Amino acid sequence: MKIGICPWISYKDVPLDETFRLIKAAGFAATCLWWGDIDGVLDKRKQPKLARGIGLEIDNIHAPSANASSVWQEGFDGDVYRDMLISCVNDCAAYQIPSAVIHLTSMPPYPPVSDIGLRRIVKIIEAAEQKNVKLAFENLWSPDHLAAVFNHFSSPNVGLCYDSGHENVNRPYDALGLYGDRLFAVHINDNFADPIKPDGTPNWDCDAHVLPRDGTIDWVDKMRRLKECKRIEYFTLEVDFNRKHEGAAIYNDLSAEAYLARAYERAVKLLELV
Repeated sequence: MKIGICPWISYKDVPLDETFRLIKAAGFAATCLWWGDIDGVLDKRKQPKLARGIGLEIDNIHAPSANASSVWQEGFDGDVYRDMLISCVNDCAAYQIPSAVIHLTSMPPYPPVSDIGLRRIVKIIEAAEQKNVKLAFENLWSPDHLAAVFNHFSSPNVGLCYDSGHENVNRPYDALGLYGDRLFAVHINDNFADPIKPDGTPNWDCDAHVLPRDGTIDWVDKMRRLKECKRIEYFTLEVDFNRKHEGAAIYNDLSAEAYLARAYERAVKLLELV
C-alpha cells in the first residue's frame, strides 16, 4: 500500500503548496484534496496539477460536509447538497481523481433516514456510475444512515471511507466488519475517546485526530481487521489534530516538517504489523 496523508494538518501558517512539498519530502506517496472553497487557500482547481507536479498521487477528494444532514430533509438545502456532490463527481472525472469522500450527516442531532434522501443519493450514484467515479461514504455518527446507503445500493461505485477515530468514539459500531468488503479509502488517526457521555451520547469532543499510537486505539487489532478487508491502494492518514485538546500538547514544539516526518514513521510501523 502507498502511504498518503491529508494536507489539512493543523499548521495553518504553512501555505498549501509548501505543505505539499513537505509531504513529499517526508516520504509520502499520495495526498488527498479538500474540495471546498476556503478563503486564503489555493484554488482547489489548481491543486491537482500542483500536487502531481511535486510527485504526489491523489487518493481522493473530500467533498464539503457543511449541512450534510439536509440531504435527508425536504427543501431547497437538500437539493443544493445533492447538486454539490454531483459537481464533486464531475470534478473527479475532470481531474482524473478516482473517488470522492462523502459525509451523510452533519453533527447530531440528525434527521431520520428518508425516502427523499435516498432519491437524492440515487442521482449522485447515477452521476458516479456515468463518470466512473467511486463514492466513499464515511463512517460518522449515525450507523442508520450509512446502513441505509449500503443496504439500498449495491452499485460497485458505492463503498466505505473508514475513519479509525470515528469508530473509536462510536464503538461498538463496527463499520469494518459490516462494510469492509466494500472498502474504498481510509482515514487513519487516533483519539482519546471515552465513548459515551453521561447522557448516553457519543463523546465526539475526544475525537482529536492525533497520530496513531498517541491515543487509545488498539492498533494491533485495528490492523488485523483492516487486513481482512478489501485491499485498497492508499493507506491515508487524516491527522488534523485538535490544538485545543490537551492530548495534542505533545506536538506543540514540532515544526510542520518534524510532524510530517513523525507521521510517516508511524504509518510505516502500522503497515509493518500486517
